[in-house]
Amino acid sequence: MKVNAIEKSFLYSLDPRTKMLMLLMLIIMGVMIMDPFLTVVMMILIYLLYRVSGVSANQVWRTTKPLILAFVLFFLLNFPFATPLEGERVFFYLLPMNKIPVTMTGILRGLGNGLRFIMFIWISDLITQATPTSDIVLALNKGHVPPEASIAIGIAFSYIPVLKKEFSTVIEAQKSRGASFESKNLFVKVKAYIPVIVPGLFISIMKGRDIARAIEARGFTYDPVERTYRHEIKWRNRDYAVIAALVAVFGVIAYFNVGKGWFNTRFIYDLLFNR
Repeated sequence: MKVNAIEKSFLYSLDPRTKMLMLLMLIIMGVMIMDPFLTVVMMILIYLLYRVSGVSANQVWRTTKPLILAFVLFFLLNFPFATPLEGERVFFYLLPMNKIPVTMTGILRGLGNGLRFIMFIWISDLITQATPTSDIVLALNKGHVPPEASIAIGIAFSYIPVLKKEFSTVIEAQKSRGASFESKNLFVKVKAYIPVIVPGLFISIMKGRDIARAIEARGFTYDPVERTYRHEIKWRNRDYAVIAALVAVFGVIAYFNVGKGWFNTRFIYDLLFNR
């Protein structure tokens, strides 16, 4: 049986509870950081984690490419509505009567939110690839999460690659009908993706219905009797080391973000323009 490269990686060997904690803490750190430059640093670290885990640069690009449109939308939906800082220069207004000012604060916030969205998808994708669905369910059960909830979360994780494949199939079908997804015109690209979203969501709903029927047909119910598992999970020294590193990084970011006011929009603006 051929072994996937990621299955031989250090990340794959960690306890699934460690990886779930890693996912949670990295998302919280991403929410705390408004600085797009520090977000880029975190993305570089996640990319390096991809690479040392055996994921090729081409695979990372295939994960990122569909997110470019979402990044643009995040940017456009955020940058015009950021409240300008006191005394900040306004580049121009999007609407007459000085409505919706475009400022450097808005641009930084739009970039930061768009990059954080990609970063969240990256870390979720990496943890999903490095953790079998059965281990995710086991980790949640060990954390005293109700079995119904852990099964639902496990199924959601397992169907991420399935849905990615289904969306890719819909895109290829649209390309065969003459749709262009490579246009440099943003509006043309958005228009091309609309026929993809509707059938994609329909397929997701249909698959969800089929899973619900399959679970019901198998008589899935909660059994309060203590369950046994084919393989057990346990903490090891490497897990404690990773958790300690995560807590240390989280503590540093929380201290400087909350205590010192770093990594927010005001801090970045002052760093760039008020030195």
